[in-house]
Amino acid sequence: MLLTTELSGPRPGLDGLDEVAALADEAVASGDTGPFYQALRASELPYLLKHYRDDPHGLLLATVTALHTIGARSPGLALGVSQHLSSMLAFGIGRSVLSGDDAAGKVVRGLLDETFDRRLLIANTTSQGGGSTIGASGSRIVDAGGAFRVDGHSTYMSLATEADKVVFLTYDAGRNPVGVVTDLRGNPALQVAGDLLFGDHLVLADTRRLTFAGLEVPPESVFGPDPTLNAFYSLQLMCHNLCVAALYLGGGHRILEETAQHGRSTTLPSGEPLSRSDSFAANVGRVAISYTNSLDLILAQAPTFRDLATADVLDAGGVARGLLRVSTAKYTVAKNVETIAAEGRKLIGARTFMQDHPVARIGAEVVFAALGPATEKLIERNFGTRYLEAEGGK
Repeated sequence: MLLTTELSGPRPGLDGLDEVAALADEAVASGDTGPFYQALRASELPYLLKHYRDDPHGLLLATVTALHTIGARSPGLALGVSQHLSSMLAFGIGRSVLSGDDAAGKVVRGLLDETFDRRLLIANTTSQGGGSTIGASGSRIVDAGGAFRVDGHSTYMSLATEADKVVFLTYDAGRNPVGVVTDLRGNPALQVAGDLLFGDHLVLADTRRLTFAGLEVPPESVFGPDPTLNAFYSLQLMCHNLCVAALYLGGGHRILEETAQHGRSTTLPSGEPLSRSDSFAANVGRVAISYTNSLDLILAQAPTFRDLATADVLDAGGVARGLLRVSTAKYTVAKNVETIAAEGRKLIGARTFMQDHPVARIGAEVVFAALGPATEKLIERNFGTRYLEAEGGK
């Protein structure tokens, strides 16, 4: 209905999006994601980077469009898909890092070639978190002579049982970041938790903890320690935050559409549809404004990604500023979508709690849009500190 901005219209690689989205609806209804992922792998959606190697802006818009569309069916399912798509977006934006002949460039180019040739799905995670101390490392990598050994745990990851490979960040004894690429299946030293991390909530995201129990990886699958890794990890977080904002806003769009449909199909005592009521129209307008402003905010991040993609070197300071900007945008979008969900329930009423109504189901999923109280406070503090310092400099 309202998706008529830069996201509308045909784009390379998005030809099968409508079919994949329809199977997302079926996956929600049945709980069986098999046909959905089979169609996803057969489409070009996971491999958009092939179509946009020299067009980072097009890659960003295509990625946002795909996740917004799937998120309108299920933010949880789209969150799983975003594990792969956010990595592809990061590889496309951070091409200055990955195009070199150093270890990082070689490892990632090999990963991308294999991903495209075998139509793989990849997940990503980090060990920096998941415990009681914010920012603490949960895993460590050591040189075991001829190979590297990883022990400990990751934070967690979505797409846990569907992905073929995982890219993760761990740390050496000196607390330097080290990147690792490995197969996700068929390795007893890499243990994917049987229990979903969030239980029955966001079940289609397939989010689980990952544990490394003496995982051995060859040198050609390891890159770092490298000063550029911190910058690239921050870029990965930027891409992740933008993707999550897009998919949750897709859920908000679905709630807005369901609200409008309720207004058109419900009749007033006068015989006119509820949508003709001035008060209902005003209430829907308030929700639509939140949606539209959020979409504009997501699209407004494009220049930040463009500048990073066209730079000769991935500047750590520029990435840090970009991460703060994109994180605050995601923060605002998350708050707006929570408001859209709450208002949709009010406008439609008790029927949203009957027979798994889309507004109730999606509303329950978008409460996960928040970054978490600790992360939110860090963003608020960082933004407030920057503002106060700027004011003090006058």
